[in-house]
Amino acid sequence: MEAVSSDRDWRVESPDPCGAPWPGLECKPAGSGDAARVMHVTRLDFGVEPNPTCKDAAAFPPEVFSLPHLQSLFFVDCFTNPSATTTLALPAAGNLSASGLQQLSIRANPALSGTVPQALASLRSLQVLTISQNTLVRGEIPQGIGDLTSLVRLDLSYNSLSGAVPSQIGNLKSLVGLDLSYNSLSGAIPRRIGELRQLQKLDLSSNNLTGGIPETVADLTSLTFLALSNNGLVGHFPPGISGLRSLQYLIMDNNPSMGGPLPSELGGLARLQELRLAGSGYSGPIPEALGDLSSLTTLSLQDNNLTGPIPAALSRLGRMYHLNLSNNALGGAVPFDGAFLRRLGGNLDLSGNSGLCLDDDDRSVLRGVGVGVGACRGGGEGDIPSSAHSISSGTGRGLTTTTTQDSLLLGLLGHACVAVSCLFALNEHAPY
Repeated sequence: MEAVSSDRDWRVESPDPCGAPWPGLECKPAGSGDAARVMHVTRLDFGVEPNPTCKDAAAFPPEVFSLPHLQSLFFVDCFTNPSATTTLALPAAGNLSASGLQQLSIRANPALSGTVPQALASLRSLQVLTISQNTLVRGEIPQGIGDLTSLVRLDLSYNSLSGAVPSQIGNLKSLVGLDLSYNSLSGAIPRRIGELRQLQKLDLSSNNLTGGIPETVADLTSLTFLALSNNGLVGHFPPGISGLRSLQYLIMDNNPSMGGPLPSELGGLARLQELRLAGSGYSGPIPEALGDLSSLTTLSLQDNNLTGPIPAALSRLGRMYHLNLSNNALGGAVPFDGAFLRRLGGNLDLSGNSGLCLDDDDRSVLRGVGVGVGACRGGGEGDIPSSAHSISSGTGRGLTTTTTQDSLLLGLLGHACVAVSCLFALNEHAPY
């Protein structure tokens, strides 16, 4: 361990690591009776106090994998000196076949370089594999990852991985969590992803993935978290998405070429708490069925091409605390009462929808809540908003454009008034 840590104090004070356990190290007896006197090292944890910290020029120690009884190995925030990079390396695959390692976590090591080792495929007892937040770890995900059939959690997020998501991931039938986010992965999402029937978390966000969402995603009925945002996905939601009855978080914003209408099937995701579909080219009306999502706390549909009125059914969502419908082409009267507006406060953004307006009955809350919408003239549902009553939005934007009604009125005044009286009339109807 000299290559990793220069912390000698605990080794001098406790020369028997299992008799008086060292921080970052666990031992277990070899068996019962006389065998219990023999202790085996089963866990090593380096990098974060109270565990032994890593020295400034720490080197990754591949020999640690030769410990025959090691079950858990952690290197967290250990290799951090950018002027002393070290390579992620494992012994030859043949030397790992007898390993009983169940958990391997190599996380937050900005000075660790190299690729995800092919030899990992020999660690057949692995249940948790985390190689995350190591920005110098590059290359492709090895196809041999599919041989780790005991894996329950696989986290390769926040690296610099490239290439395709290997279809062999479909072999990992026990997988509960899969996180490949924040890399540079490309190509299509493999259809075999739908074979991971135990999967609860799937995060492929912030990559360069293309193509459609495979229909097999609808087979992942145990999913609670699905994130595909910040990619180049195209097409529509897969049919049968309402069958994901356990889904609580659906995060698919910033896929500009998705497009098409929002399916009413989304209203069948009864446990959904967050729905984020911003910046993905969706058009047409907001489905009335979204008002059935009684557990919804966050709805983000901004920066799309949505049209029509805001469904009155959204006002029934009593748990909602964040609603962003800004920068669409929505119109008509906002169907939310004063209590709804106050409850959301600055977490409500309706700006950038020039056809929206608030009824006169809710004008009393305009000063206290910035939603980016003017007041309706006459209180009618189809009325045009008055820019004379425009207010700034919760994000600092305001509606200052002159409406069609104002333009017509200004034109009539221009023909009817002269000299000083005309100037007074124009000023009275000018937008702020």
